[in-house]
Amino acid sequence: MWIRLTAYFIFTVIAGSAIAAGYIAFITLLGIYDKLLVKLYAIRLTYLIEWLIIFGGLTGTIIFLFNLQLPFKTVGLFLFNLFGGTFTGCLAGALAEILKIFPVISRRVKIRKGMPYILFAAALGKAVGCYINLY
Repeated sequence: MWIRLTAYFIFTVIAGSAIAAGYIAFITLLGIYDKLLVKLYAIRLTYLIEWLIIFGGLTGTIIFLFNLQLPFKTVGLFLFNLFGGTFTGCLAGALAEILKIFPVISRRVKIRKGMPYILFAAALGKAVGCYINLY
């Protein structure tokens, strides 16, 4: 039994490391991380933010891997989702700005007015979908 758990642990660490390295290489290669820091006016906090991202990913991995139950109630869940959604939204916004995807979409779909409303509707739909999936 312990051989199976050890092999499972080694495999998950290797697989998780490969996925994390690919993700970090992707956002670094496209310059998303640098653009996000410029938008947040946080260039001087680069190392702190990098360590916070690493710590958050490691903590999330440990919680998921060992199926830990956190003593957070509704308020803790709200804060966790708020910060996670903010990070994901900022990262997606930086990616979209790097790739200049919003002007391309607006030209192809021929939408000149209302783009902020479309983005807000997409974000609201994502939030509602996450809330529905929660229960």
